[in-house]
Amino acid sequence: MSSWGAGWDLLLPKGWGMAFWVPLVYRGVRIGGLHMSLKHSQNKGAPHFPHDYPDCPAGVRFQEEQEGEFLDKFKRRPPAKRTNYIKHGCLAPFRCPWQQLAEEWELILGEGEKRRGESQAQNTAPSDTVMEEPMTSQRDVTKPRSRAAVLRNRKSLKLLSGWCRPVTSRGQRACRTAEMPPLDRSGVARFIAAHEMSLVWVRLSLLSKGKPEVHAMVCVPTAEDLQLLGKGPGSSGPQEPPHKDHLRSRTKHKKKAKTSLPSKMDSSEPATSEDLEPSSDSTLGLWPDPLPSVTSHCSRVTLGWVTQGDFSLSAGCGEALGFISVAGLLDTLAKQSMEHRGVVLLRNPASLHYRFAKVNIEV
Repeated sequence: MSSWGAGWDLLLPKGWGMAFWVPLVYRGVRIGGLHMSLKHSQNKGAPHFPHDYPDCPAGVRFQEEQEGEFLDKFKRRPPAKRTNYIKHGCLAPFRCPWQQLAEEWELILGEGEKRRGESQAQNTAPSDTVMEEPMTSQRDVTKPRSRAAVLRNRKSLKLLSGWCRPVTSRGQRACRTAEMPPLDRSGVARFIAAHEMSLVWVRLSLLSKGKPEVHAMVCVPTAEDLQLLGKGPGSSGPQEPPHKDHLRSRTKHKKKAKTSLPSKMDSSEPATSEDLEPSSDSTLGLWPDPLPSVTSHCSRVTLGWVTQGDFSLSAGCGEALGFISVAGLLDTLAKQSMEHRGVVLLRNPASLHYRFAKVNIEV
C-alpha cells in the first residue's frame, strides 16, 4: 500500500460516522472507506481480503454472508421485477460453488484420460488389461477427496502465465520461450497431477465493450466463437440460448391441481393459501439445492466465476478479478492456437450475451 499513500485508521462508535466525516472533509482530509479499499485492490490487480480467499474460513464465511445479503435483496423485489436466473442459465447467481467446480473438472479430465487409455489398451495384450483394471479401481476407492485450494506457488504461476501469453505479468521482463517448457500433453499431465484440485486467481480484460459484474461466469469459447473474434476486436460475442424454467411450470401445474382438487372431492373444507403456495425452500427464478452440473449446464463449458468486476478507468476497458479451475484452464489452453491462446468468454448472471476476455495471471 506504499504507492497509495499512508494514513490513519479511525475506529468510531456506531452512529458517530457523520459527526466525524464532515469536519474531516472540511479540514482537507482525504477519506476512504472499505469500498474505496476494494476499488484500490481492483486497480492494483491484487487480491482483497476476504473476498479473494475462498480457501480460508474467513473467505467461506464472507461468501455465506454475501449470499444471504444478495438473496434478501432479491426477495425484497416484487416477483414480476425479479430476474429469472433459471431462464438465463445461471445456476448460482449469489455464490460460487468452488468445490463442485474443481471436482467436476477432475472428473472431466479423468474421463478423457480413461478414453485415451482404452484406445491405447486395444493394442495391448488382454492379460495386461485384466491386471490393470482392479488396481486402478482400488486406487480410486482408497484415494481421499481433497478440498479445492488456491494456487499460490510463484513458480507454477509463472509457468501458467507464460502459457497464457508470450510475456509474463505486468512490470516483469519478457518470458524466454527457451526457458519455458512447451505446452504439450505430458507437461499438462504433470502440472495437473501436482495441482489437480486447485484454483488460480486471474485478471480478465474485456476485448470489447461491456462491464463485468460479480459472479459473472468465465466460459470456454468454441471454435466458432473464435472465428467471430477473428473478424475484428470489436466483434460481439455469441449468445446463450434461453433456458426453460421447468420449476415455474411445475409450480403452476401444482397450483391448478390443488385448486381443482376440492371441487372434485366435494369436500367441505376449501383450499387454504398455504396449500397453494410452493415450498419455502425454493424461490422462483433460482435453482434449488443440490445444483446440477455447473460446468455443462450452459452451451459453453464453465471455467470459473468473477469475484470483483467493474469498468477500469486506468485500463479503459472492463476488467474483472476471479478464480478459474487450473485443470480447466490447462485443458482450454492445450486446445487453443497460439493466436487465440488465453481468450475466454465472460457472461454476467442477468445477461445472455457472452463477451470476449483475455486471461492475465498476476505473479
